[in-house]
Amino acid sequence: MKKIISYFLFVLVFFGTFPLFSQEMPKGKTVLSELIQEALRQNPQIKAARNEWQAVLKNIPQAKSLPDPMLSYSRFGQSVETRLGPQRNKLSLSQKFPFFGKLSLKGEIVQSAALIFEEQYNAVKADIVLKVKKSYFSIFWFDKALKISREEKDVLRRLSRIAQKKYETGAANQQDVLKAQLEISRVTDKILILEQGKKGVVAGLNSLLNRSPDSFLGEAEELQIPVLKVELKDLYEWAKELRPELRKARFFIKKNEKSLKLAKKNYYPDFKIMVDYIDIGGGTTTNVKDGRNSWMASVGINIPIWRGKLHASEAEAAIKIDASRESYKNVENKTLSRVNELFFEVKTASEEVNLYKYSLLPQAEQSLKASEVGYLAGKVDFLNLLDSERMLLQIKIGYFKAIADLGKSIAQLERIVGKEIF
Repeated sequence: MKKIISYFLFVLVFFGTFPLFSQEMPKGKTVLSELIQEALRQNPQIKAARNEWQAVLKNIPQAKSLPDPMLSYSRFGQSVETRLGPQRNKLSLSQKFPFFGKLSLKGEIVQSAALIFEEQYNAVKADIVLKVKKSYFSIFWFDKALKISREEKDVLRRLSRIAQKKYETGAANQQDVLKAQLEISRVTDKILILEQGKKGVVAGLNSLLNRSPDSFLGEAEELQIPVLKVELKDLYEWAKELRPELRKARFFIKKNEKSLKLAKKNYYPDFKIMVDYIDIGGGTTTNVKDGRNSWMASVGINIPIWRGKLHASEAEAAIKIDASRESYKNVENKTLSRVNELFFEVKTASEEVNLYKYSLLPQAEQSLKASEVGYLAGKVDFLNLLDSERMLLQIKIGYFKAIADLGKSIAQLERIVGKEIF
């Protein structure tokens, strides 16, 4: 009779608790795409980068504009006597005109600078999106680990009650009860650590969203396990074309090339046109033009004779071009190397997820069932039963950790490539 009662209680515990591991979808899910859109709208770092880019755009019309004209006034302290009368006042208006093509080159240089800041803005956005994704995948794992740990605690409590009943009927010893209680304490401590870890990640994610650190975030939605179907050579091409850092480096080259053209233009003179209006007082002659004001126009140019300065400016621009080209090559090499590394990291992570799903999980479940039967038959002690139960739940946690790590690797690969792959 005692054996029948023990068997009934044991079957009720194990077969009644397996549905706890099902993937039930609670309400209030947090959706990754919504978090990304909110971060793109609200993140202060993104706003700052956008404002910097917009500010540089305002420099383009400034760079292409002529310098301000100069208006000057002169008062003769000692009048200059002329045939028509004494000169008393003079107004001068002058305008400088850079040599042909200089203004347009200055505008193109600033435009290239604006493109550089635009790519910097795109890079900041991509970095924030990557951080949001990594935080989200961490929260996904914490949610799963907490859920499984709480289920483990419930199972251990039921096992403890069964061990207590068996001990009371003489079918087990007190050590089984103590071991079960020790395992409950261990899982309780693990839950506390997981909860604290999740709070830290949530606070970090809230800061990316420009929220209060303790703002509520619902449970992460279920993740679909993607399959990488793109070829490595395609990833290389996408990265070279789309990665913001590489585009930024290319615009640096173009900016320096235009600066070299401008440096060569400095060998040619700039022009200056000036108009003078002279106030002439009344004279003592009978000339009909006596006291009439006069004006004159003049043209001037600067003389770029200090060739050493001009040669140095041209050489500086040429060196900057070489430096920017080498910088681009350095960024490209690092990018392609990282693409290669992440490509195989994603493949390995995908294989690890499949290993958990199709091998480790089924084996752990079979091992637990075998331990159940052995414990009921008296062939397996309580400690081995606990080990089998613990192993299954650890593998479940490892399975979701592998999914989260796969998501992070994919996010990093998409960041390097410059586009979404899946």
